[in-house]
Amino acid sequence: MKQQNFEVGRLGEKLAGEYLERQGYKIIKRNFRTRFGELDLIATKNANLVFVEVKLKIGEDFGSPEEMIDRKKLKQIEKTAQSFLIENPVYERKYAGFQIDAVCIVLDETRNVKRITQYENIGF
Repeated sequence: MKQQNFEVGRLGEKLAGEYLERQGYKIIKRNFRTRFGELDLIATKNANLVFVEVKLKIGEDFGSPEEMIDRKKLKQIEKTAQSFLIENPVYERKYAGFQIDAVCIVLDETRNVKRITQYENIGF
């Protein structure tokens, strides 16, 4: 089960990265880990550095991917993003703005994309 979750998670990150690139984002880092947690994707667009949380669900019978992002999760992402900026100060100087986005993906039972929804600037 754990391996399947890992594979589904990586698929979600791949799909989200492709989606964001089509929207004009440039992915600069994947799976940045600290003791606080993990940032799925770090991207840039215009003058902003964007920390992206990816949530994927197969079907919505047991809730939507959006429901998996709560206040506690946002705080964890913020702490991890701050750690990234401390470890990589060049990005803090290079970009005017910082934001947290979420990309929520729903697949059907055959793992085809039913929907991809991006929520911009949900934190910071």
